Amino acid sequence: MKRVNINSGWQFRSIGGGKGAWQPVTLPHDAMIHEPRTPRTGNGYNTGYYPGGTYEYRTTLDLADPPAACLLEFEGVYPGATVLVNNEPAGELTYGYGDYYLDIADLLHAGANTVTVLVDNSHVPNSRWYSGSGIYRPVWLWTADSTDVIRPDGVRIDTTVADAHGQDVAAAVSIALDNPLILGQYINVVITDAAGGAVTEFQDNDGTIDHAQLWSPDSPTLYTAHITLHDADGIALDTHEERFGIRTLTCDAQHGLRINGERVILNGGCVHHDNGILGAATLPQAEYRRARIMKTQGFNAIRSAHNPLSKAFLDACDELGLLVMDEAFDMWWMHKTSYDYAGSFREHYADDLASMVAKDRNHPSVVLYSIGNEIADTKSPRAAEAARSMRSIIRGIDPNRPVIDCVNPISLTMAAKTQADMDQHDAKVEGEPGLNTTLEHASGPALLTAIDKLMPAALATGIMQRQTNDVFDEVDVAGLNYCRQGPERFHRKHPDRVFCASETYPQEIAYTWPDAKRLPYFIGDFVWTGWDYIGEASVSAWAYSNPEPYGWMREYGNRMAIRGRATGPYRRYPGLLGGSGLIDITGMPTGQMLYRQVVTGIRRTPAITVRPMQLLYGDGSTRAGRTSRFIERGHDGVESWSWAGYEGREAIVQVFSGGKTVQLTLNGNVVGTAPVRQCMAEFRVPYAPGELVATAYDARDRAISSSALASAGRELQVTTRFEHVINPYPHDDSRWDSSELIFESIALTDAKGVIHVTDDRHIIVLPGGSVAVGAALSENDAAASRRPANVSRDVSPSGALMKRAAHDKSGAATQGGILAHAANNDDGLPELLGRAELLGVAGANPITYDELSGDSCTTYFGRAQAVWRIRP
Repeated sequence: MKRVNINSGWQFRSIGGGKGAWQPVTLPHDAMIHEPRTPRTGNGYNTGYYPGGTYEYRTTLDLADPPAACLLEFEGVYPGATVLVNNEPAGELTYGYGDYYLDIADLLHAGANTVTVLVDNSHVPNSRWYSGSGIYRPVWLWTADSTDVIRPDGVRIDTTVADAHGQDVAAAVSIALDNPLILGQYINVVITDAAGGAVTEFQDNDGTIDHAQLWSPDSPTLYTAHITLHDADGIALDTHEERFGIRTLTCDAQHGLRINGERVILNGGCVHHDNGILGAATLPQAEYRRARIMKTQGFNAIRSAHNPLSKAFLDACDELGLLVMDEAFDMWWMHKTSYDYAGSFREHYADDLASMVAKDRNHPSVVLYSIGNEIADTKSPRAAEAARSMRSIIRGIDPNRPVIDCVNPISLTMAAKTQADMDQHDAKVEGEPGLNTTLEHASGPALLTAIDKLMPAALATGIMQRQTNDVFDEVDVAGLNYCRQGPERFHRKHPDRVFCASETYPQEIAYTWPDAKRLPYFIGDFVWTGWDYIGEASVSAWAYSNPEPYGWMREYGNRMAIRGRATGPYRRYPGLLGGSGLIDITGMPTGQMLYRQVVTGIRRTPAITVRPMQLLYGDGSTRAGRTSRFIERGHDGVESWSWAGYEGREAIVQVFSGGKTVQLTLNGNVVGTAPVRQCMAEFRVPYAPGELVATAYDARDRAISSSALASAGRELQVTTRFEHVINPYPHDDSRWDSSELIFESIALTDAKGVIHVTDDRHIIVLPGGSVAVGAALSENDAAASRRPANVSRDVSPSGALMKRAAHDKSGAATQGGILAHAANNDDGLPELLGRAELLGVAGANPITYDELSGDSCTTYFGRAQAVWRIRP
């Protein structure tokens, strides 16, 4: 079938509380990101205080002659939709992350055909994280001139290799169609390499590729199968193209996870589906960029948390060599929020799971199918039956990949239990919110920390093993969330079971990585979270007892306890981001990412971070205040030695290193030498500007390597860097268009580009990419402390100055306006940006009043980002 791009030319309106005006949109489109944030939404902290709504989309398909076969594909509409074609029902989309193909051939006629999509996301909360609203993934029209077609979701490609280590590899290729061929029909297959050259051709189902190049994370070689369906007379009826890779995959307790016969330890990061400033909109440029950055920063795997991954992200992982655990569900029968998928699970899980597997099975990057995340039903007898059913569904579509269930043993001990079977409804148990919501009570941070300390004792009781055993018997890999001691403990009773640390705290990599290298049945670690995300607002943010010169602590007070409103920012407005990401929402690595790089050996030089002095000391304290730490964040250090305004006060320097000891020098003077424990050495030194150097030494006191940080000078300017990301698909692919995204990195720096991390300011991004900068936030202490808690966005007293600066570029830096500007742009970029669409501006602060889709924000440690779209 032919894929037709119909993502442009749509209209959109809000229909909640009266119908709004129609406005033109290009898909993918996230309606939620354009709603004003409010503390009064029923979504609460789950979505970063973005509300839901009800929406209508429409477009017109102009057809001279209706095709004989026509499928309308929706890759993702949240939380689901009713689809009408020419005002006739075309189908219901019941899972917000499902990939749906609607057969609309009988509803079409010659001329104009109207497609209407009705989206109701008003029943909230229905997600534990930012979900987005509307048609947030692409829509395609698949057409054919014959009713005998190759369905785009109906092709399976299997490859086998006799000897993956041989010098000259021959690969057997098998092509199977889900729909059986009519008597006399046959298929012809031509397989081409990445350069487009044919490597083999065969009829029917089976062929061989001589001198095959294997796909692996280090060498992600891809092939394309060009399949033609013929009738008995040899007349071509339909064609289809499917990309695939050739590799072997095995997983067992004796050898671990092996690709092409070589063991691979999963160095993974969990990711939600949002794209930061873009919200949930799944633009292929953004998906490719995110995958590329994760691979560059040292991850070799991602876990899609906790829903099926987008096709664009899967394609990027295939090309980049990034392994994937694709996950089907976050809940089964038991609700985690009031209106989530649990209400549909019983009726739709089989079809939705099958849809995910059909989407994934030809992607060589996919190595694990997850059937659930922290399923509270796991301790009930029917859970094993459900796992068996889901494994059977997967095996029927793809028998080649292992199945995992990701269980939180702690949540299981606190969850309710039912004796109901799969088809019976237990209203009392299924209506419970589940442990995730329980632990996200105000006492959650202290409770999780206490539980983590008691984990060894809890494992010794055997209760966790008993509660998980029946389900783990039905899958290939036992996924353990936040239970780093579990694999070795459970292995004693189940020596043939394979384990994965499917979700871990960032700091636990110091334990899990050596364990995974040592234990073959332990296949790897997925950190929470690889990339920061919208929603679960500030659940990982630390609280500092000294109120800083500006921001949330002035409103929350400086008390820290485990009860009620005395818990600082935890889950409270204006929390926006989760705050646990090793990579922040702009794509920059945090101190936590640097720590993981050192532990896993990706980075060989020391990484110097400094705990944020403006948060430790506030607006006048001479002593660092107490910190209330949430275990889901391992470190809060910033890679900077530019702490202007805190001269003479004690800086807490944390150096991550694989050495035995670290020596620290400041401006040529030795500060001290400290031992390295769990890949970190800590120093306390009065802050003075200059150069800070860390040198790592081995056990024989030999210098291994060193790193340095320099302080920013007194001058202040805006430094911008523009990153062009084009559509990643080939020009002859219907998914390609000439649109591109431009990611504008904005930093307040000195003349040499060193960032001022203590001089955050409000900024406005202007047409052409220039940046208007407001007065220093620290100059607005009193106003900041009086800011009402119910405003929907951060409006600073410097805002008027900033708006004047938009019209008068002569504003001085000290008064707000256009600062001296340095950029990497070429001569044509300002003109290009002048006609581009500004999609949003944001810093990486997890606690902010900012709206992501606006043109202004507050910098965070001196940094922000703007995203532009250049249309075809």
